[in-house]
Amino acid sequence: MSAMTQNRLGPIVPAGAGSLRSLTVTMAVMCYLACLAIGALVLIDRAVESWTSGLSREATVQVRQLRGADVEQELAKAEALLRGFPGIAGADVLDREAGAKLLEPWLGSQNLDDLPIPRLIRVTIDETSPPDYAALEKALASKVKGTTLDTHRRWQTELTRMARALSLLSYAVLLLIGISAIAMVIFATRTVLEANRPVVDVLHLVGATDGYISRQIDRRFLKTGLWAGLIGVCLGLFTFLLLGFTGAEGAGGIADASRSLLFAPPAIAARSYALLFAVPVVAILISLITSRLTLIRMLRNVQ
Repeated sequence: MSAMTQNRLGPIVPAGAGSLRSLTVTMAVMCYLACLAIGALVLIDRAVESWTSGLSREATVQVRQLRGADVEQELAKAEALLRGFPGIAGADVLDREAGAKLLEPWLGSQNLDDLPIPRLIRVTIDETSPPDYAALEKALASKVKGTTLDTHRRWQTELTRMARALSLLSYAVLLLIGISAIAMVIFATRTVLEANRPVVDVLHLVGATDGYISRQIDRRFLKTGLWAGLIGVCLGLFTFLLLGFTGAEGAGGIADASRSLLFAPPAIAARSYALLFAVPVVAILISLITSRLTLIRMLRNVQ
């Protein structure tokens, strides 16, 4: 077993190669940003689904105070009509204070007793068999004075449009991150090969094939992609964990959203974690495939 075994060749690319260290750090940052973008996508989808489903389960009937009409009597007529209309599961008349609270952001908490504030009826929709809104609106207009039906469809459309725009933005960020990662791997591969050109030339002289040389270098890029991806995911999870502690539970906002991302029920959390831990896999694939293609092309020009 000879001296050959004792004097085995060291790695073509040294473990502490500066270009690979820089690539690991830069790709880790890219993976971290990718995790944030993926987390944002998941949160947007959940929020819009929750909001739109809530809006689709309810509608609002507004009864205005008209001259010559008793608003309480019109409210009773509207409530009776709504309760008997097909596709409506329930109708609750809100007190006058509920309408006043809706005006507080614009008028403040001053005394609004002298204002003809419209009265509101919250309508619960039967989701399995929703009503014919056109027929309902027509029936209210003909039988109850001063009524307006709000089905919240406009808000649903606006929320869906906003979510689509934010999702497209997140996908664009992920695409840019992927393109940047590919460009960085190409640059690092060229730097590594140029820095170790004498070793590659010697290997060619003793009969080493391009495939053998590229496989030796692939191992370094495999480790780079793996470490960068894992570091990025850990930083991303740590960021969402920190955000989850920035606010009280149930207060809403980004704190509750971050907690829902990390501590959702298993069936929901499985998808979120699968998407986040797909980042290291993608980082490895980008590192391996890009470095291999770049190496093969460069090695053919070396000969």
